[in-house]
Amino acid sequence: MLSPIYYQANEQVTLWVNKVGPYNNPQETYNYYSLPFCRKTENGIHKWGGLGEVLGGNELIDSQIDIKFLSTSVICHLELDEAKVKHFKDAIENSYWFELFMGMYHIYLYILLRKKYQRKKIDSLDCRRSAVCYI
Repeated sequence: MLSPIYYQANEQVTLWVNKVGPYNNPQETYNYYSLPFCRKTENGIHKWGGLGEVLGGNELIDSQIDIKFLSTSVICHLELDEAKVKHFKDAIENSYWFELFMGMYHIYLYILLRKKYQRKKIDSLDCRRSAVCYI
């Protein structure tokens, strides 16, 4: 059983990114950064589990995003060029999900297209409001 983790206001919280893949085929997984998400550095700290985690496609990487407990701020702004838009469009069409870990929380999120952008140019990524990242 996991012990609860308690944070103080403005204490640093580590966000671990793991993998992405199509919802309809959970065995088909890719490194989180195979999609052009915000990335602080190319040399993320990896946290490897046992053989089971490795065979399951798990590759925990410290996102190195500055997240403070009970603090609200923009943690990432991503400008999308044509190639990045294509990556996200493919992920949307294939119902991609992605997996994160924060503290003792295991988080699954989905990449969806907002209805108001379905006929507009896609140029940004918004993960602020819910358990879904919108393009």
